[in-house]
Amino acid sequence: MSTPTLPRLAHTLEEVAEMLQEPVATIRRHCRTQALKGAYKTGAGRTSPWRIPPAAIDYYQQHQPKQ
Repeated sequence: MSTPTLPRLAHTLEEVAEMLQEPVATIRRHCRTQALKGAYKTGAGRTSPWRIPPAAIDYYQQHQPKQ
């Protein structure tokens, strides 16, 4: 019997960079500028890691200019 998996609440910069095929530095900039709307820091410090909810990724993909 397998246990049900919970939905992912948030992804790391590296995971999102791989999903969107963009450099980690670009994803970090998108977090700071709120292009990834809803991305948040896990702590108060400058070096605390970013977390990106799936809804932020969806928003980003829907609002990107078409290339």
